[in-house]
Amino acid sequence: LLFIVTDIHAQKYTFDSSSPVTVIQQVKNKDGKPYELTITLPPDYQPENGYKILYYLDAWWLKDLVPGCYRLKSLSNKSTENNLDELILVGISSIGNDEDWNKQRNMDFTPSKSSLKLSIKQGNVELNDKTTGGAEEFLRFLEDEVIKSVESKYKVNSSSRGILGHSFGGLFGFYAYLNSPGLFSNYILISPAIWWNQSELLVNKEYLSKGKRVNMFIAVGTNEAKMLKDPITNFVDEVNQEKNTNINLQYKQYEGANHHSLLPQSIYDGIELLYTKSN
Repeated sequence: LLFIVTDIHAQKYTFDSSSPVTVIQQVKNKDGKPYELTITLPPDYQPENGYKILYYLDAWWLKDLVPGCYRLKSLSNKSTENNLDELILVGISSIGNDEDWNKQRNMDFTPSKSSLKLSIKQGNVELNDKTTGGAEEFLRFLEDEVIKSVESKYKVNSSSRGILGHSFGGLFGFYAYLNSPGLFSNYILISPAIWWNQSELLVNKEYLSKGKRVNMFIAVGTNEAKMLKDPITNFVDEVNQEKNTNINLQYKQYEGANHHSLLPQSIYDGIELLYTKSN
């Protein structure tokens, strides 16, 4: 891979047509907190072309896996008629160590302050009313800073914009669907933590009546906790039973997989299902 380090205002790039190009830049939220964007451009990137774009959360530890899965799938499809769409991949990450990452995701990806009665830690950070509930602010940051910054530099097809999230990242992806329904068209939600606060996002069943039609791939491992699996199963059943839903849902269970071991195959499958040119 060819890496280029740039700042948010950089406009010039150097390309090696045989490999993807990775651009690293920083963007700050309204409080001045920096986030790192890992932007992977397709091989033979042409600035004048319009590309589909997939934003993925937790790039702190997925910035190799997501582009790697896309690259492998793209290479494997070169000899077939159903090649993958050319994608710009944008990973969003906190800056710092493992604890910084857990603090960031626990706050940014949860839609409300924790109402858990038990003391539960995510990483080394306890989930409580002081460490959670920042999804509304993070969604504004994503719309007003991240997406505007990236899409002002690269010509993209915003009508096919996608988001990928795992666990709390999947929870945030679902929150974004409910609260900014026109922002994304494609959702790859891997083990989404929609159990959060007694599955509060599912209570009003708003997901059955959102206006814009979207494609949604949900993955879960059969060896995951019942607390996580049951709300996902209920959601899938309700969507499948609803005749007028605007969710084009594809759901897959990975036999014998747990909360982390399903990641490589589910990312690969999600990209294949939502970004082949025949779809």
